[in-house]
Amino acid sequence: MNLLRDASACVAAALNGTSQHDRLLRLDFPRNDGPVNTLMLANSLDGDEGLSRNFRYTVEVLSNDANIALTGVMGKLVTIALVRDDRSLRYFNGYVFAFRHVRTDGGFAFYEMELRPWLAFLELRHDCATFQRMTLSEISEKTFAHYLARDYRFQLAQAETDITLAIQYNESDFNHLHRRWEAAGLHYWYEHRHDGHTLVLSDDSTLVEAVDGDATIEYQSESGAAEADGISAWSPRRHLVSALYTVRTHEFKNARAEWADCPSLNQQGAVPELERHEYTGAHGFTAVDSEALAQRRMHQVDCNAHEFSAQSNHRSIQPGRKFTLAGHFSLARSSADQYLVLFVRHHATNNYQADRHVESRYANNFTCVRSKTPWRPARGYNSVDTRIYGVQTATVVGPKGEEIFTDEYGRVRVQFHWDRAGEFDERSSPWVRVMSTWAGSNFGHVSLPRIGHEVVVQFLEGNCDRPLVVGSVYNAANMPPWDLPANRSQSGMLSRSTPGGTPDNANALRFDDKEGQEEVWLHAERDQRIEVEHDESHWVGRDRRKTIDRDEIVAVRRDRTETVDRNETITVHGNRTERVDQNEKIDIGGHRTETVAGDEVVAIGGERTETVGKGKAESIGRQKALSVGSMYSVQVGAAMNTIVAASQSARIGINKMTAVGQSYLIQAGSAFVINVGAASLKMSHDGTISLSGTNISISASGPVRVNGKDVDIN
Repeated sequence: MNLLRDASACVAAALNGTSQHDRLLRLDFPRNDGPVNTLMLANSLDGDEGLSRNFRYTVEVLSNDANIALTGVMGKLVTIALVRDDRSLRYFNGYVFAFRHVRTDGGFAFYEMELRPWLAFLELRHDCATFQRMTLSEISEKTFAHYLARDYRFQLAQAETDITLAIQYNESDFNHLHRRWEAAGLHYWYEHRHDGHTLVLSDDSTLVEAVDGDATIEYQSESGAAEADGISAWSPRRHLVSALYTVRTHEFKNARAEWADCPSLNQQGAVPELERHEYTGAHGFTAVDSEALAQRRMHQVDCNAHEFSAQSNHRSIQPGRKFTLAGHFSLARSSADQYLVLFVRHHATNNYQADRHVESRYANNFTCVRSKTPWRPARGYNSVDTRIYGVQTATVVGPKGEEIFTDEYGRVRVQFHWDRAGEFDERSSPWVRVMSTWAGSNFGHVSLPRIGHEVVVQFLEGNCDRPLVVGSVYNAANMPPWDLPANRSQSGMLSRSTPGGTPDNANALRFDDKEGQEEVWLHAERDQRIEVEHDESHWVGRDRRKTIDRDEIVAVRRDRTETVDRNETITVHGNRTERVDQNEKIDIGGHRTETVAGDEVVAIGGERTETVGKGKAESIGRQKALSVGSMYSVQVGAAMNTIVAASQSARIGINKMTAVGQSYLIQAGSAFVINVGAASLKMSHDGTISLSGTNISISASGPVRVNGKDVDIN
């Protein structure tokens, strides 16, 4: 009974504000926003904290108020101060993420409070977002900007490179950042103050600072002094790990596989040396950072190969700090080794319910590695890998006023339907590759999605940072090119003129498979060019119709043969010019009729031979002129008749000879006149014959007879 009275008295005294600062643990609201007129004391602290882990401190709280409003404490910043052996304070600072009333006993109330870091708020916010051409620290800062409680700093030894595309998809900010940090080999810890805690992100664990106070911690056997801070148990442990890490990727701009490897630095003894080969997926790394990636992956394996577990009561042990162990029998050959603290489990109690003479207690268990071993959290250490299996759709985007936006690889930019920040322009995403049915070296099939199209996107190996456009789909804004289902038998392609084209401006190839009406329709909105480098063959089963609204030019470099099995009709409404550089031969099996409505001019540069097998009739409605530059010969096998309805005139430049085999008959209706110089012979229709000349000579080899009614010779 005396012990119970003493314990109650201790609690009552503490609740009266007289003894908290004499205890091991002290509770405080550094922003002075705790419950009003309410005393709250830390009775015990149990907490886990680790490198690249969010701490979680569970505090048993005593209070004089059994009706504290739970919502009045939630989210508040609370600090637990642990008094160290040198009377300095080690702080456990965090936000209240859970608070519950446990029980009421003896006039005071028991509560349980869970403290977590500000980074834990990132577990509560889920989003879908894209980050483009940013470093990992910039992605982190952009995410941290959503949180008023943010308190962080980067401690990076290596220069960062931009990440082309980082997608956060249906996941918490916490998971998204952690999987990025883990992939990059970053680790973190917290530095605690009375008024807050700072998240420290680093890429080199070998550069950490020593624990507060004396960095050398003594090993104390069970027979040693229990009250002094030290390590009471020390247990090394080894794990077998891979001896070599190899990474491999494919980068489309290089069109060849990139790879790198890194051997383990662990001396594991006589064990099999086995390789760990990882294909990182497409665009996993570049040639510049391949070795660095292989090294990071090997570090993530190596760092857990040799660990140390310990028990202690040293109140300066905390993750992200190093210390030197002294006094342990195993350190004879490595007394200079320092150890990096990875994980600590704390237990501390104020013993308010015990007699005031019972001392408060603190103890911990922790895990560490040699500080010279680079430590990096493995992928999945705090995160779940986010994969997008299956397909999604997105909208093709680009600059305002453009209809097609692409680069030399035929890539496009898209905005995903879940992207709330994008403005449907060229900044909505980086370039995204487009799948083709055929893609070779400067040959294949090209059909670029245009701005506003809804495209189907798949992610290479489910990696949400590696989208690939694999097709397109119609929607209410982009309907099929012909009415469906009415034209369900039709298939094909119909494009759209750009820029500014309408549904009436298109190139098209359409197939109609409706039975009895099968048709192939090819339409060129403007020009059509067909190139055949060897032979071309056309076969038309029935009729063919060809209409050209303007001009046609046909150039045949060699021979041309055209065969018409039946009739051919050619109509030229204007002029026609036909040129044959060498010979022309026309064979007509039957009759030929040629009608020239106007004039006809035939010019023959050489000779002309005309052969008519039977008769030839030539009818000229008006004049006919014949000009022969040299000789002119007419040969008629039988009779030849010439009928001149009016006058006929013949002019001979030199001589004319007429040879008649038998009779020569000249018949003139009125007169017949022959003039040769001064000589003249004239015969009239009345029978008068006049012969005149300067001299007239008549000679005969036989008789000369002159008969007449009157003969006058003067």
